[in-house]
Amino acid sequence: MTLDKDKQLLVKTLRRIKSAKQLSDFLDDLLTEEEILDLAQRLKIAKLILTGKTYDEIAEKIQASTSTITKIGQVLKYGKGALRNIQT
Repeated sequence: MTLDKDKQLLVKTLRRIKSAKQLSDFLDDLLTEEEILDLAQRLKIAKLILTGKTYDEIAEKIQASTSTITKIGQVLKYGKGALRNIQT
């Protein structure tokens, strides 16, 4: 499979999920605890950047590396805008 087809499979699967409980169970079945924590950390970083926190403040608050914070900052600045839109 190609990346596009794999992404389409993921999107179609996620769209079939009807409730928060189903989504939570799906994530538990599909991902490790560490993967879930990594995704959640990225969302927290994005939210903090969008509220105006500095990278140093974010690193101190959630124990994230500055490289991870910088990456999320770049996604917010140059990405497709979806991460910014779901945070509002």
